[in-house]
Amino acid sequence: MSTNNGSAEIYDMEDARARRRSAELPGADYPDVGAHLAAVREAMGLSVAAAADKIHIRQRHLEAIETLEIENLPARPYAIGFVRAYAEFLGLDASPIVNRFKEDADYGAPAPADVEKFETTQTSAAPESREMSLAAVIAIIAFFIWCAFQITLLDGAHRRAVAGAMSDATAASTRLPAPPQPAPADIIEARVIERIEPIYPRGCIADASALETVVIAFTITTAGRVASERVAQSTNACFDAAALNAVRRWRFEPRLVEGAPRPLYDQKYSFSFARPR
Repeated sequence: MSTNNGSAEIYDMEDARARRRSAELPGADYPDVGAHLAAVREAMGLSVAAAADKIHIRQRHLEAIETLEIENLPARPYAIGFVRAYAEFLGLDASPIVNRFKEDADYGAPAPADVEKFETTQTSAAPESREMSLAAVIAIIAFFIWCAFQITLLDGAHRRAVAGAMSDATAASTRLPAPPQPAPADIIEARVIERIEPIYPRGCIADASALETVVIAFTITTAGRVASERVAQSTNACFDAAALNAVRRWRFEPRLVEGAPRPLYDQKYSFSFARPR
Protein backbone atom coordinates (compact mmCIF):
# COMPACT_ATOMS: atom_id res chain seq x y z
CA MET A 1 0.00 0.00 0.00
CA SER A 2 1.57 3.28 -1.10
CA THR A 3 1.63 6.55 0.82
CA ASN A 4 -1.65 8.49 0.65
CA ASN A 5 -2.52 12.08 1.55
CA GLY A 6 -5.71 13.84 2.52
CA SER A 7 -8.73 12.78 4.50
CA ALA A 8 -9.31 9.07 5.06
CA GLU A 9 -12.52 7.22 4.24
CA ILE A 10 -14.74 7.03 7.34
CA TYR A 11 -15.76 3.52 8.37
CA ASP A 12 -19.40 2.94 7.48
CA MET A 13 -21.21 2.13 10.74
CA GLU A 14 -24.34 1.08 8.85
CA ASP A 15 -22.24 -1.48 7.00
CA ALA A 16 -20.94 -2.78 10.32
CA ARG A 17 -24.50 -3.16 11.64
CA ALA A 18 -25.48 -5.04 8.49
CA ARG A 19 -22.54 -7.40 9.00
CA ARG A 20 -23.64 -8.09 12.58
CA ARG A 21 -27.23 -8.78 11.51
CA SER A 22 -26.16 -11.10 8.70
CA ALA A 23 -23.72 -12.95 10.97
CA GLU A 24 -26.70 -13.97 13.13
CA LEU A 25 -28.04 -16.22 10.33
CA PRO A 26 -27.31 -19.80 11.58
CA GLY A 27 -25.45 -21.97 9.10
CA ALA A 28 -27.37 -25.07 10.22
CA ASP A 29 -30.51 -23.67 8.52
CA TYR A 30 -28.92 -24.07 5.07
CA PRO A 31 -28.19 -27.24 3.09
CA ASP A 32 -24.57 -26.30 2.41
CA VAL A 33 -22.01 -23.59 3.13
CA GLY A 34 -22.49 -21.94 -0.26
CA ALA A 35 -26.19 -21.34 0.42
CA HIS A 36 -25.28 -19.93 3.85
CA LEU A 37 -22.78 -17.45 2.38
CA ALA A 38 -25.27 -16.40 -0.32
CA ALA A 39 -27.97 -15.77 2.32
CA VAL A 40 -25.60 -13.67 4.45
CA ARG A 41 -24.56 -11.62 1.42
CA GLU A 42 -28.17 -11.00 0.41
CA ALA A 43 -29.03 -10.00 3.99
CA MET A 44 -26.33 -7.32 3.71
CA GLY A 45 -27.98 -6.02 0.54
CA LEU A 46 -24.97 -6.84 -1.66
CA SER A 47 -24.84 -8.33 -5.13
CA VAL A 48 -22.18 -10.88 -6.04
CA ALA A 49 -20.54 -8.27 -8.28
CA ALA A 50 -20.39 -5.72 -5.44
CA ALA A 51 -18.88 -8.27 -3.05
CA ALA A 52 -16.30 -9.32 -5.64
CA ASP A 53 -15.30 -5.70 -6.18
CA LYS A 54 -14.84 -5.10 -2.46
CA ILE A 55 -12.65 -8.14 -1.72
CA HIS A 56 -10.87 -8.29 -5.10
CA ILE A 57 -11.92 -11.85 -5.94
CA ARG A 58 -13.37 -12.62 -9.36
CA GLN A 59 -17.16 -12.71 -9.51
CA ARG A 60 -17.20 -16.15 -11.15
CA HIS A 61 -15.22 -17.58 -8.23
CA LEU A 62 -17.68 -16.17 -5.64
CA GLU A 63 -20.57 -17.57 -7.68
CA ALA A 64 -18.84 -20.97 -7.79
CA ILE A 65 -18.39 -20.88 -3.98
CA GLU A 66 -22.07 -20.05 -3.39
CA THR A 67 -23.25 -22.81 -5.77
CA LEU A 68 -20.46 -25.27 -4.79
CA GLU A 69 -19.39 -25.66 -8.43
CA ILE A 70 -15.94 -26.88 -7.41
CA GLU A 71 -14.88 -27.48 -11.01
CA ASN A 72 -15.09 -23.71 -11.62
CA LEU A 73 -12.72 -22.89 -8.73
CA PRO A 74 -8.90 -22.79 -8.86
CA ALA A 75 -6.67 -25.28 -7.04
CA ARG A 76 -7.62 -26.30 -3.50
CA PRO A 77 -5.31 -23.85 -1.58
CA TYR A 78 -6.63 -20.90 -3.59
CA ALA A 79 -10.25 -21.97 -3.22
CA ILE A 80 -9.90 -22.30 0.57
CA GLY A 81 -8.23 -18.88 0.74
CA PHE A 82 -11.12 -17.35 -1.24
CA VAL A 83 -13.69 -18.92 1.12
CA ARG A 84 -11.81 -17.64 4.18
CA ALA A 85 -11.58 -14.09 2.77
CA TYR A 86 -15.27 -14.16 1.75
CA ALA A 87 -16.41 -15.32 5.21
CA GLU A 88 -14.35 -12.65 7.00
CA PHE A 89 -15.72 -9.96 4.66
CA LEU A 90 -19.28 -11.06 5.52
CA GLY A 91 -18.47 -10.80 9.25
CA LEU A 92 -18.56 -14.57 9.87
CA ASP A 93 -16.20 -16.75 11.89
CA ALA A 94 -14.01 -18.04 9.09
CA SER A 95 -12.77 -21.30 10.65
CA PRO A 96 -16.13 -23.19 10.81
CA ILE A 97 -17.07 -21.84 7.37
CA VAL A 98 -13.80 -23.18 5.88
CA ASN A 99 -14.23 -26.55 7.63
CA ARG A 100 -17.76 -26.93 6.31
CA PHE A 101 -16.64 -25.91 2.82
CA LYS A 102 -13.98 -28.64 2.91
CA GLU A 103 -16.67 -31.18 3.82
CA ASP A 104 -19.17 -29.96 1.21
CA ALA A 105 -16.45 -29.80 -1.47
CA ASP A 106 -15.14 -33.27 -0.48
CA TYR A 107 -11.71 -31.83 0.35
CA GLY A 108 -11.29 -34.19 3.28
CA ALA A 109 -8.87 -36.60 1.57
CA PRO A 110 -7.33 -37.07 -1.89
CA ALA A 111 -9.03 -39.46 -4.28
CA PRO A 112 -7.53 -42.99 -4.19
CA ALA A 113 -5.30 -43.88 -7.11
CA ASP A 114 -6.45 -46.48 -9.63
CA VAL A 115 -3.69 -48.96 -8.74
CA GLU A 116 -4.88 -51.71 -11.07
CA LYS A 117 -4.98 -49.40 -14.08
CA PHE A 118 -1.56 -47.99 -13.23
CA GLU A 119 0.03 -51.42 -12.86
CA THR A 120 -1.53 -52.64 -16.11
CA THR A 121 -0.22 -49.64 -18.00
CA GLN A 122 3.25 -49.99 -16.51
CA THR A 123 3.36 -53.73 -17.27
CA SER A 124 2.29 -53.34 -20.88
CA ALA A 125 4.75 -50.50 -21.45
CA ALA A 126 7.74 -52.22 -19.81
CA PRO A 127 8.73 -54.64 -22.66
CA GLU A 128 8.45 -51.93 -25.29
CA SER A 129 10.54 -49.59 -23.11
CA ARG A 130 13.25 -52.21 -22.63
CA GLU A 131 13.37 -52.92 -26.37
CA MET A 132 13.70 -49.21 -27.16
CA SER A 133 16.46 -48.79 -24.54
CA LEU A 134 18.45 -51.73 -25.97
CA ALA A 135 18.11 -50.37 -29.50
CA ALA A 136 19.28 -46.95 -28.36
CA VAL A 137 22.36 -48.41 -26.66
CA ILE A 138 23.25 -50.43 -29.76
CA ALA A 139 22.82 -47.35 -31.97
CA ILE A 140 25.06 -45.23 -29.73
CA ILE A 141 27.77 -47.93 -29.62
CA ALA A 142 27.64 -48.29 -33.40
CA PHE A 143 27.89 -44.54 -33.79
CA PHE A 144 31.01 -44.29 -31.64
CA ILE A 145 32.65 -47.27 -33.40
CA TRP A 146 32.00 -45.62 -36.76
CA CYS A 147 33.41 -42.30 -35.48
CA ALA A 148 36.52 -44.05 -34.14
CA PHE A 149 37.03 -45.79 -37.48
CA GLN A 150 36.69 -42.51 -39.36
CA ILE A 151 39.15 -40.79 -37.03
CA THR A 152 41.78 -43.43 -37.73
CA LEU A 153 41.46 -42.65 -41.47
CA LEU A 154 41.86 -38.93 -41.04
CA ASP A 155 44.72 -36.79 -39.86
CA GLY A 156 45.49 -33.18 -39.07
CA ALA A 157 42.63 -30.74 -39.52
CA HIS A 158 40.14 -33.46 -40.54
CA ARG A 159 40.76 -35.35 -37.30
CA ARG A 160 40.21 -32.20 -35.21
CA ALA A 161 37.02 -31.36 -37.11
CA VAL A 162 35.53 -34.81 -36.58
CA ALA A 163 36.45 -34.77 -32.87
CA GLY A 164 34.72 -31.40 -32.46
CA ALA A 165 31.59 -32.72 -34.20
CA MET A 166 31.51 -35.73 -31.85
CA SER A 167 31.85 -33.47 -28.82
CA ASP A 168 28.93 -31.30 -29.98
CA ALA A 169 26.78 -34.35 -30.70
CA THR A 170 27.50 -35.85 -27.26
CA ALA A 171 26.75 -32.57 -25.46
CA ALA A 172 23.48 -32.16 -27.37
CA SER A 173 22.38 -35.73 -26.53
CA THR A 174 23.07 -35.30 -22.78
CA ARG A 175 21.77 -31.74 -22.32
CA LEU A 176 18.83 -31.62 -19.94
CA PRO A 177 15.80 -29.40 -20.66
CA ALA A 178 15.56 -26.19 -18.66
CA PRO A 179 13.48 -26.56 -15.47
CA PRO A 180 9.96 -25.13 -15.72
CA GLN A 181 9.44 -21.68 -14.27
CA PRO A 182 7.20 -21.58 -11.19
CA ALA A 183 3.73 -20.18 -11.72
CA PRO A 184 3.11 -16.76 -10.15
CA ALA A 185 1.56 -16.92 -6.68
CA ASP A 186 -2.07 -15.84 -6.29
CA ILE A 187 -1.83 -12.64 -4.24
CA ILE A 188 -4.64 -10.55 -2.77
CA GLU A 189 -3.30 -7.25 -1.42
CA ALA A 190 -4.20 -5.87 2.00
CA ARG A 191 -7.26 -3.60 2.16
CA VAL A 192 -8.20 -1.13 4.88
CA ILE A 193 -11.65 -1.76 6.40
CA GLU A 194 -11.55 0.72 9.32
CA ARG A 195 -9.58 3.96 9.20
CA ILE A 196 -9.64 6.52 12.02
CA GLU A 197 -8.60 10.15 11.49
CA PRO A 198 -6.60 11.83 14.28
CA ILE A 199 -8.00 14.63 16.44
CA TYR A 200 -6.22 17.97 16.15
CA PRO A 201 -4.37 18.55 19.47
CA ARG A 202 -5.53 21.90 20.84
CA GLY A 203 -2.33 22.29 22.80
CA CYS A 204 -0.33 22.46 19.56
CA ILE A 205 -2.19 25.41 17.98
CA ALA A 206 0.08 28.13 19.38
CA ASP A 207 3.28 26.84 17.73
CA ALA A 208 1.72 25.21 14.65
CA SER A 209 1.81 26.26 11.03
CA ALA A 210 -1.33 26.43 8.91
CA LEU A 211 -0.74 22.81 7.82
CA GLU A 212 1.40 20.22 9.62
CA THR A 213 2.08 16.66 8.39
CA VAL A 214 3.22 13.47 10.10
CA VAL A 215 4.24 10.36 8.11
CA ILE A 216 3.75 7.11 10.03
CA ALA A 217 5.46 3.84 9.03
CA PHE A 218 3.88 0.58 10.23
CA THR A 219 3.40 -3.15 9.63
CA ILE A 220 0.09 -4.90 8.82
CA THR A 221 -0.04 -8.21 10.71
CA THR A 222 -1.67 -11.44 9.55
CA ALA A 223 -4.61 -10.56 11.82
CA GLY A 224 -5.13 -7.27 9.98
CA ARG A 225 -3.87 -5.07 12.81
CA VAL A 226 -1.18 -2.38 12.94
CA ALA A 227 2.16 -3.15 14.61
CA SER A 228 5.64 -1.60 14.85
CA GLU A 229 4.23 1.85 14.18
CA ARG A 230 6.73 4.72 14.23
CA VAL A 231 7.13 8.31 13.03
CA ALA A 232 8.98 8.32 9.72
CA GLN A 233 8.76 12.08 9.11
CA SER A 234 7.18 15.01 10.91
CA THR A 235 6.97 18.78 10.44
CA ASN A 236 6.02 19.31 14.10
CA ALA A 237 6.67 16.78 16.88
CA CYS A 238 3.67 18.07 18.80
CA PHE A 239 1.39 16.19 16.39
CA ASP A 240 3.26 12.85 16.47
CA ALA A 241 1.26 11.28 19.32
CA ALA A 242 -2.10 12.10 17.69
CA ALA A 243 -1.02 10.44 14.42
CA LEU A 244 0.29 7.34 16.20
CA ASN A 245 -2.87 6.96 18.29
CA ALA A 246 -5.02 7.15 15.15
CA VAL A 247 -3.10 4.57 13.10
CA ARG A 248 -3.08 2.07 16.00
CA ARG A 249 -6.87 1.77 15.63
CA TRP A 250 -6.81 1.00 11.90
CA ARG A 251 -8.01 -2.44 10.78
CA PHE A 252 -7.21 -4.27 7.53
CA GLU A 253 -8.07 -7.36 5.58
CA PRO A 254 -4.55 -8.86 5.54
CA ARG A 255 -2.51 -9.66 2.45
CA LEU A 256 -3.16 -13.19 1.13
CA VAL A 257 -0.53 -15.24 -0.69
CA GLU A 258 -1.86 -18.55 -2.04
CA GLY A 259 -4.80 -18.28 0.33
CA ALA A 260 -2.74 -17.73 3.50
CA PRO A 261 -2.43 -14.36 5.32
CA ARG A 262 1.03 -12.77 5.24
CA PRO A 263 2.41 -9.69 7.08
CA LEU A 264 3.04 -6.53 5.08
CA TYR A 265 5.99 -4.43 6.19
CA ASP A 266 7.06 -0.79 5.84
CA GLN A 267 3.67 0.69 5.00
CA LYS A 268 3.39 4.48 5.21
CA TYR A 269 0.58 7.00 5.57
CA SER A 270 0.79 10.80 5.75
CA PHE A 271 -1.57 12.50 8.21
CA SER A 272 -2.40 16.18 7.59
CA PHE A 273 -3.30 18.58 10.40
CA ALA A 274 -4.95 21.81 9.18
CA ARG A 275 -5.19 24.65 11.73
CA PRO A 276 -8.83 24.98 12.90
CA ARG A 277 -10.53 28.24 11.94
